[in-house]
Amino acid sequence: MNDFSRQDIEALKASVDLCELMRSHGVELKAVGRNFTAVCPWHDDREASLVVNPEKQLYNCFGCDAKGDALSFLQAQENLSFPQAVLRLKENAGDTGKPSSVPPRPGDHDRFPGGHTRNDLLEKVCKHYQNGLEGSEEARQYLKDRKLWNSELYEGFQFGYCDGTLLKALPKGDVRDALCEIGILNSKGREHFLGCVVVPLFHPTDGLVGFYGRRIDPAAKVRHLFLPGPKRAVFGFQAMEAARSVYVTEGVFDALSLWLVGLRPVTCVFGVGGGLPEELEKHLRASSITELRLCFDDDRSGRRGQQKVLRQAGDRFKMSRVVMPAEIDANKLLVREGPDMLRSFARCLKPLSSPEDLEPKALDESAKHLPLTETADTDFRLTFTEPAVTYLVTPQPPFNSSRLKVTIRAERTPPPGTAKPNSLSARYLDRCDLVSSRSRTEVLRGLSQQLSLDAETAKLHLAYILDTSEHFGAAHGKLTDSLSSEKPPELSDEEKADALEFLQAPDLTCRVQHDMEALGYVGEERGKLLAYLVGLSRKLENPLSAIIRSQSGAGKSGLASLVASLVPPEDVIHYSRVSAHALAYAGKDAYKRKLLLMEERVGGEAADYYIRILQSSHMIRQAVVIKDPITGQMKTQEFEVEGPIAYIETTTASLINQENASRCFEIYLDETEEQTRRIHECQRLSREAVRLQRVRKDAICARHHNAQRMLEQLPVVIPYVRHLTFPTRWLRTRRDNERFLCLIEVSALLHQHQRPCGQLDGPDGEPVRYVEASVEDYRLAYELAKDVLRDTLHELSISARELLRRASSVEDTPFTRRHLRDLTGWSQKRIHQAVHELVDMEYFAAITGANGKAYQYTVIGGTGEGPSPVNNLLHPDELAAKLHNSDP
Repeated sequence: MNDFSRQDIEALKASVDLCELMRSHGVELKAVGRNFTAVCPWHDDREASLVVNPEKQLYNCFGCDAKGDALSFLQAQENLSFPQAVLRLKENAGDTGKPSSVPPRPGDHDRFPGGHTRNDLLEKVCKHYQNGLEGSEEARQYLKDRKLWNSELYEGFQFGYCDGTLLKALPKGDVRDALCEIGILNSKGREHFLGCVVVPLFHPTDGLVGFYGRRIDPAAKVRHLFLPGPKRAVFGFQAMEAARSVYVTEGVFDALSLWLVGLRPVTCVFGVGGGLPEELEKHLRASSITELRLCFDDDRSGRRGQQKVLRQAGDRFKMSRVVMPAEIDANKLLVREGPDMLRSFARCLKPLSSPEDLEPKALDESAKHLPLTETADTDFRLTFTEPAVTYLVTPQPPFNSSRLKVTIRAERTPPPGTAKPNSLSARYLDRCDLVSSRSRTEVLRGLSQQLSLDAETAKLHLAYILDTSEHFGAAHGKLTDSLSSEKPPELSDEEKADALEFLQAPDLTCRVQHDMEALGYVGEERGKLLAYLVGLSRKLENPLSAIIRSQSGAGKSGLASLVASLVPPEDVIHYSRVSAHALAYAGKDAYKRKLLLMEERVGGEAADYYIRILQSSHMIRQAVVIKDPITGQMKTQEFEVEGPIAYIETTTASLINQENASRCFEIYLDETEEQTRRIHECQRLSREAVRLQRVRKDAICARHHNAQRMLEQLPVVIPYVRHLTFPTRWLRTRRDNERFLCLIEVSALLHQHQRPCGQLDGPDGEPVRYVEASVEDYRLAYELAKDVLRDTLHELSISARELLRRASSVEDTPFTRRHLRDLTGWSQKRIHQAVHELVDMEYFAAITGANGKAYQYTVIGGTGEGPSPVNNLLHPDELAAKLHNSDP
């Protein structure tokens, strides 16, 4: 007992938040006014009779009369003696120092027997910890979960992991004794940071002076560890040399989170207990820093820590605080909401002039019943406790000032013990426009009648719904407008060199096909290359579109997803379904120069019109009549969405709307038995262990992403274009010819680092660079398009042509659909569709049927082979000969 003075114990209790201590032991606290309530852990409590006063840092149970402070809580919860509870409280306060097994010596505390120095020993330990991190997948995954696994961060701060193997690597004697004195080993000779991700801490002149450890076990009662003794480190001092302002956080992980999102310089106080550590305060006062930006938690302990820093700073620094969300720190915000949200909050600063600015304001009567707000992507939920009412509100886009349409679902549950068995809760459901006064009045009436709310409570609830809906609309409106604002990452010199080597490969198209096969898509050599070029064509003035057609299960979705995975993420938008007006109300540049991929044709049918407009006109421009919310007068408001877009969709339909088909290449997948064998073989090979040594799918995708980012959006010139020919028999070839020329252009764009580039003066006198297409680009377009043209310009679908070919070889005629099903092995649905098409086109004739008899058919229309459109295309060899003969 004599080891602990009353003054030290009181200071120790004041440095620990009782509420946080109880939460770390599994006690769930619920705010009630200024206090918290919880179910008592020491008796059978069903009424939440334990009350915690956060101001006085005391608790009291009205059920079992348990009462006390943080020390008595630890004694009761962990069955500890008073001295043990004091030591445990020190651990929770971040002071884990215990008397060392080696007594301190007078003199230089950084030198030890055997000629060892603190810095040298800690550097060796640091290297061992780094090796431990490389060998621990669990530790790396923990950093990934905390969004802190980044190569720049890892190399800059030298993360490590204490895996418990240090003792095996240490010789007995002076080294172990020195590490015990430093605190790397505790009094029992065990590793102090065992099970911790470790961050080395440096001093501007003394070098490596300590470590911060974060336990990766979520069940650990003590999660934050430092070496015993004063915290001498100055975190992030290297970046403060020429800075004028610095962010100051509570913990190391919070500082790393701000550093990761680009907010530098940044430092930390290693816990809020004592304000600025002595060494950090000295360094700041001697630096050129003029402003401290405090990024502490918005809770009681965080405000108390900021007040201490404010008193320490005096008039030396301009002070401001980051307005953080309640009960969440910087790292949690990074994990939950991402870097953009953390960056936005960290730039929201509020000046501080006195410690009183940090005192929590007294709540007025209406604020005592603030609702719990939970926001999702498409809706938000408000939960009130008195009375118990839950609202699920779904705002309807577009989000603008002229309208605020929402769907409100509300449920009121009766207080416990008052409801009758099997009774239903009171419910309310309505759709309204919160901008309209009449609509709000109807909502108030409905809430009062259906939920039995008094008028004042209904008005209060509606006010929260209105306010939250406006914030939701503003946030999601900005999100929609910035849909295309994602910027590509900055490529390193190594990534640029690798991408350039790929683009300059003589067999570039073969390498593209090989990579697609390595990613698991075998066969379909022409189809998948054509789909790849369609995705790349987004960089052209007139991008291409494609419809991938096949029976269900043939691999069309796999091909579409494969193409999307090879396009840089910032340039592809993948939808499963689009509502009728979703495209029209997107941001102006939401789809510009993007690949828009529709999972299934049926998912985009509602938006067909807008998709066709983006394909042809490259811009949606619509005028909508709305009511001005201020004047009440009707007015016209215009909305614009710019293209162009590359577009890919998939379908199982045998017949497609001609308006859609004429704008797209139709890619028919191989449905032969031989292709099925190839797919089965690929599926089997993917289960072999050798595949782990051959293919790194993420590396393949990254190479294509970087290569496509390296391609400039240059116009393409086809010098031999006047020699080209194209079929003219079909009206739709007016569009098909344009697509064929664009296919030549996208091949030249892909090979721009292998093609000659030119430059000429534009109409404004500015130089315009361009890529010149070669005969090889025409050859590639010819090989890819000839089969597509034959399939799309034929009057019969592929299934109908194949069925006609097989039926023509049947000797026993007439035949039934069952005969055809046995002959082909097709499904009944596919047979029915193909037969119906052949009868309509007068290739089949039904000679018997109806009245309960089976239909029988006979072939009457020949083979279905008409003039091939390929005959009207100039062969690449003929083109090469013409160009050779025309050369001087």
